[in-house]
Amino acid sequence: MSNHLEILRQNGKSFYWAGKLLPKKYFVRCAELYSFCRLLDDIADTNTKDENFIKLNFILDLIKKNDYQKLEENNVYVPSYLKNCELAKSKIIDLIHGLIFDQKLVRIKSEEQLILYCYRVAGTVGVLMCIALECKDKNSFNFAIDLGIAMQLTNILRDIEEDSKLNRRYLPGKFINELTPKEILILTKDHDHSNHSILKDAIKKILLISELYYRSGNKGLVFLNFKFRIAIGIASNIYREIGVKLKKNKFIWYKGRIYTTNFEKLKLTLKSLTNIFVFFKFKFPKHDHTLHKYLKEIL
Repeated sequence: MSNHLEILRQNGKSFYWAGKLLPKKYFVRCAELYSFCRLLDDIADTNTKDENFIKLNFILDLIKKNDYQKLEENNVYVPSYLKNCELAKSKIIDLIHGLIFDQKLVRIKSEEQLILYCYRVAGTVGVLMCIALECKDKNSFNFAIDLGIAMQLTNILRDIEEDSKLNRRYLPGKFINELTPKEILILTKDHDHSNHSILKDAIKKILLISELYYRSGNKGLVFLNFKFRIAIGIASNIYREIGVKLKKNKFIWYKGRIYTTNFEKLKLTLKSLTNIFVFFKFKFPKHDHTLHKYLKEIL
């Protein structure tokens, strides 16, 4: 148990900060989920792409067979509350497909491909989080997917330089005139290059898209128990702040990874605690189906 919490504390600082407001049982469950997802992510990035591809497909096959014993023999521990749950199984399968996508030459082409990727690696985790928090209202799942997508869009904007160094491009080619990772990295040194305006416009566009998903995800908090609502709302606002800071910095993305300080986290926590009470005034929201127009074939 303590190991899961330590992994969360070391690697998921925003989630750890917010998670401390959860009842202990659910804080631990969320930490277990984070550790599981982190493990899959590490497997996807540890060795050569060919080795990662083989191992991820091996895990995928065992998940499909519900062979948790064989998974544990290979040091892959699925949280107990996800076992023998068909919804969880389908989302884990989608998640692994997203990680397998990362083993190929990553060149996101369009907004559609971007949203599909974000669903696979993060929207799925939103649904798994609902299961961890024992939120059984099926209407909540679409909103949870949206919050996951929003957070992954934030990740992509935060990690443009880092991903380019790994020869990965998650910014849609249609948004940036098909700039390659190498061409993007040139911009970190040549600050007067004409391509800066192209990249800046793409960042603005993706930030606007992320806002649509954050708003939807936050509307879905009403489906959660009040204590859970506070914690997830705080995590959402802390993560969203990365995009806010990027905008304040005039969309300069190449001066180091943007993060929130503890003081900023505290301010956002207090702001979230104030705003969260507003959700009591809302009826259960209707999901905006247009946000999933690119996911029709997979959901």
